[in-house]
Amino acid sequence: MTPLESAPATCPGDIVDAHVHLFSVPLFAEYVAAYPDANPRFKRALEERKFGRRNETLPDLDATAMAEWYTRRIHDAGVAKALVVSVIEDSQYTREFIAAARGHVHALTYVDPRGKHAPELLEREMAAGFKGVKLLPVNRSYRLSDPECRPFFKKAAELGAPMIVHYGVTVDPTGDMRYADPTDLSPVARDFPEVTFVIAHFGAGYLHEALRVCYQCKNVCLDSSGTNNWMDFDPHSYTLADVFLRSVTALGPERVLFGTDSGTTAQYRSWIKHQQLRTLEEIGLSEQDRDLIARGNAVRIFGLDG
Repeated sequence: MTPLESAPATCPGDIVDAHVHLFSVPLFAEYVAAYPDANPRFKRALEERKFGRRNETLPDLDATAMAEWYTRRIHDAGVAKALVVSVIEDSQYTREFIAAARGHVHALTYVDPRGKHAPELLEREMAAGFKGVKLLPVNRSYRLSDPECRPFFKKAAELGAPMIVHYGVTVDPTGDMRYADPTDLSPVARDFPEVTFVIAHFGAGYLHEALRVCYQCKNVCLDSSGTNNWMDFDPHSYTLADVFLRSVTALGPERVLFGTDSGTTAQYRSWIKHQQLRTLEEIGLSEQDRDLIARGNAVRIFGLDG
């Protein structure tokens, strides 16, 4: 297999997907070997070679082959670069993947911020090429405002490590909605202004709470990733255009990032890409503002062209 050439810097008009996932048989095998008593979803996925809400087949590719496959996949969909949001901690497979992807696909590491060695792990991961951190308070049942997370955030501030945080509803049946409210981020974002926090999925059912935190803390952004089917049960009867317009009006176009939440057990979500980019045009954003959301903000915040 011919190694990938290094990705060039993006240009206005390119598309950067700032929220995608990476799942594979070797990745889950690595996880189960390291944490045999942990998340049963991942153990079952490894046993069945299937994952996701529709129980789709997991790709069985080593890290180098996966990088080539993933790069071809996003390019075929008209996406210049993508950012994987990891859900597995301390993954050598993912380190090898991002090295082999040569800047076409980047990744955020996953770190449990409560861990005694979380600051040291974060420092190692950033040195290994990760572009920041994905945090999963709903899925892993913790609060970022917990005092035991403070050393982790101090290290993140020192390193300038940006983060994507999943609040709100989740498809993970082990998730705990008691930890879903983005308001929990308020004291953390306030006390660590050097860190940029991106709340995923427009807050996934907690749009108003997310916007309030964004109003208070200018280092908090939103991403648009996923189907946004939380709108189906929202009492305001929002359309996607409503959500984008409210977010851009409140935050400015510099603090909203495009994403699809695509995984690797199904086709890339081109329909979400087309839907969201069309919506940005329909609400009357300028070409420059659309480029910020679809490319520039992710490149700037996560250093994807560096």
